[in-house]
Amino acid sequence: MDLGDIVVIEKKDHPYRGREAKIVGRRGNRVPGDPWFLVYVLQRGRSYLVPGSMLRLVEKRTDQDEVLVWPITGKLMRKKDIQ
Repeated sequence: MDLGDIVVIEKKDHPYRGREAKIVGRRGNRVPGDPWFLVYVLQRGRSYLVPGSMLRLVEKRTDQDEVLVWPITGKLMRKKDIQ
């Protein structure tokens, strides 16, 4: 997982389980091999720190197909669609 990827929070007991998010930052390791990711939860309009072990990759970011998120509405748009 890397910056710009779209993920889903999968941890059973997590309050935002099943919600899509975009990785917007990385903040070190929770334990060795399990990094903290700063994710923007689309349906909530807020960013949260979530360990990588609680995330599942949905869509990998590419330079040609970057996913942009409008912060207020959470609307997804492709970079290639606005150029």
